[in-house]
Amino acid sequence: MKVLLLYPPDFNMLRSNVPSLVDQETGFYPPIGLLYVASYALERSTHDITVIDAHARRMSFDQIEEKIRELKPDIVGIQTLTFSLYDVVLTAKRAKKANPDVRIVLGGPHAYLFPEETLNLPEVDFIVLGEGEKIFCDLLNALEKGSDLSRIKGIGYKDGDRLAISPPDSLLNDLDCLPHPKRDLLPLHDYSSILSKGSCVTTLISSRGCPFQCIFCDRPHLGKKFRHHSARYVVDEMKMCRELGIEEIIFYDDTMTINRDRVMEICRLLKEGKINLMWDVRAHINTVDKDMLREMARAGCIRIHYGIESGNQRVADVLRKNIRLDRVREVFRETKRLGIETLGYFIIGNPTETREEIRDTIRFAREIDPDYVHISVMTPFPGTYLYRMGLEQGILPYDYWKQYAANPDPAFIPMVWEENFTREELNEMLIKAYKDFYKRPGYIIKRLLKMRSWKETYHKVKAGIRLLKLK
Repeated sequence: MKVLLLYPPDFNMLRSNVPSLVDQETGFYPPIGLLYVASYALERSTHDITVIDAHARRMSFDQIEEKIRELKPDIVGIQTLTFSLYDVVLTAKRAKKANPDVRIVLGGPHAYLFPEETLNLPEVDFIVLGEGEKIFCDLLNALEKGSDLSRIKGIGYKDGDRLAISPPDSLLNDLDCLPHPKRDLLPLHDYSSILSKGSCVTTLISSRGCPFQCIFCDRPHLGKKFRHHSARYVVDEMKMCRELGIEEIIFYDDTMTINRDRVMEICRLLKEGKINLMWDVRAHINTVDKDMLREMARAGCIRIHYGIESGNQRVADVLRKNIRLDRVREVFRETKRLGIETLGYFIIGNPTETREEIRDTIRFAREIDPDYVHISVMTPFPGTYLYRMGLEQGILPYDYWKQYAANPDPAFIPMVWEENFTREELNEMLIKAYKDFYKRPGYIIKRLLKMRSWKETYHKVKAGIRLLKLK
């Protein structure tokens, strides 16, 4: 069968608050999840697989429709995030317009969270629940052979007037059984980042699942158990990336540094293999130490993203961050001493948070002085403890994500946590926080001195100008 895997455009992507400097002009990252699905199907079947990233290609819906007419796929699989749901629906409509007989499959976290609502969308024929590599391949093979779909775990489909949804299969324990994603299925140079020091960037997922219990975050389709690729698998993939001409890798793990021995082994293998790559990770404050940071720096790590969220200890405890602010200070000092750039994530408008506690966060961000900050307004996402708490306490008046999942509307705006402040007040504080951090003369001079190319300078200056214009 001919299969088209699509990452949709995001012309209508929801914005829960004022975009951050890090969100603006960031470039594009490859849809690594789709590449995993495509690579597995190519290895385990004879299907003809094409992958298109309509977002990075800046394709219009007219262009998507024309591409589907040209390719004539039997199956169109679309990666589905709740934020891009409306664009997913428009993409599916255009696919059906191009060929009414094409079968539409949606997968990703949204389908997992809202299976019935997703399957009830008139353009949708099938959904994939959980980790999609094996499930999607099994679905393709069954459709080709006309096999009994009820035997496949983790799918949903329409059986006459009823919805048939089977429970997801168990999560993979041996991630090394998956083939490396075939990045050459997409144009490599479509991808870059404002933070990047290289001109060709990719993402890499070396683990799945996060054991931490932050109330605002949940990845239910990946579970809470930390599962990881072996160090050798990861380094082999990094070597393949380098051979393709990729200069920088952004690890998309929720928390890459949970298994210390594995991180140290990755560093050792990178140095032994003399693999000249820059890389960037997300880490929890409690999962790094001086020796690990030193080895990471020696092996090419140039940037670490730390989730701090609040500069007030009481609020951090409310969020179940399991961090101490003195420990944050110590880790940031050591990371910067080793020459590794830092990005700090912060949130304002948290449960029970006061205006003075928000000021604590802004003061703390300036004190630890990361190279970049990403500040957002607390937005309760579906499937999180925070969302359930908001519904139970009446802070959120109804299950609005479920309603949106059933009736995607481009005018829909997600609610923020308006316990003590209105959305307008929070946005005003957010803009002030960004300007207070990024407009400091010392910060501007320091960043300009670190610029390595005219391209980097251009994109960062452009992003800075956009920040200054925020009102």
